Amino acid sequence: MLHADLPARDVIRVTRVTLHTLRTRRRTGAISSHILLELETDAGITGLGEISDLDCYRMYMPDPVAVKVGIEKVALGQNAFQIAALHERLLGYMPVYFRSANTYPPFTPASQIAAGVEMAFYDIVGKALGTPVYNLLGGKVRDAFEITYPVFQAKRESDTERYLGYTAELVAEGVNRFRYYVGVDLDQDERFLRAFRDRFGRSVELKALDFQGHFHWRDTLRIYERFKDYRFELIESPSLADDYEGMAELRRHVDVDISEHISSQVQAMRMIRAGAVDVFNITIQSGGIYQARKLFDLAEAAGLKCLISTTQEMSIGTAAGAHLAAVVPRLHYAGDPVGPLLYTEDVVREKLRYEGTRLIVPDRPGLGFELDRDRLEALRGPLLEWDRPAHGANYVAD
Repeated sequence: MLHADLPARDVIRVTRVTLHTLRTRRRTGAISSHILLELETDAGITGLGEISDLDCYRMYMPDPVAVKVGIEKVALGQNAFQIAALHERLLGYMPVYFRSANTYPPFTPASQIAAGVEMAFYDIVGKALGTPVYNLLGGKVRDAFEITYPVFQAKRESDTERYLGYTAELVAEGVNRFRYYVGVDLDQDERFLRAFRDRFGRSVELKALDFQGHFHWRDTLRIYERFKDYRFELIESPSLADDYEGMAELRRHVDVDISEHISSQVQAMRMIRAGAVDVFNITIQSGGIYQARKLFDLAEAAGLKCLISTTQEMSIGTAAGAHLAAVVPRLHYAGDPVGPLLYTEDVVREKLRYEGTRLIVPDRPGLGFELDRDRLEALRGPLLEWDRPAHGANYVAD
């Protein structure tokens, strides 16, 4: 139930923490693992949050029992309105998130846990006040924003036709902007990119080639020269972790913008000083909305461009990113949150809405969604299962 009819309160305390481990299937057949949070309160409001798309952690997947105990320590008895104080408590237990974190993937289990708990706090407050989360952040400047659909690396010859098939389905649904991950087999990559342009021509856009930080910058430059005729706007994650000097050198040799995930303040400052990037790729998975907004401020001060990134959340987590996207002054490139399009299943009564390549910002109180208990039960499952395909390049071969 949404609580727009409740009288306003400025103290609402968390009374119970419940976690659900879920598995959602992608259009490709790969499966992603998530933890769904429910935080109950003394006002009868339940806040929802996600710790999303955890499959890149298969060698060190979070333990849901330990995560629940940790969340109870920082959330139980606390006032959901005090989100800044929540982050101070979280930093006490997880001192590295947002202050110092990975280059790729651009988040850690700690930062994703922080984001999930914070989502639920914002959801509680918005429901209590009867207003969407974006109004807690300064008010929206846009009702929707542009998005990009991911296509993962072609690993075998048969992948080209398979990928073109579901790409054609998306184009028929109005999605005409994609980004492509490269690097498992460059010959297969080129076959796919050639076939992609032959079939769709200029009717679809290729926003980016994503290198996932797997290459030395000189190798990326050679690949760029090989593929540049396939027309793309960005190179994403183009050099080995922390090689910001190499990234800056690459930037001087290419005719497209360089984009990199920003997961911490330290990382952002190093990239700014090195002149390494044109575009900050910012996700709430770096530690939540409260922390991610600081990265937009740094980018603005440095004269850099921005886009909204993702790890591919379900509707609840994607909505949290959408509320942030609604309030930031400038989004220079299409964002990447397309989980509700990418997953064939979800846990809410009505999924987040897209119109072609536009994500529509939810306008109901809180994050804007209610759980569907039947769907929740249908998706329940353990986080870790080695004998099933995962998304991505080198995480797990399918």
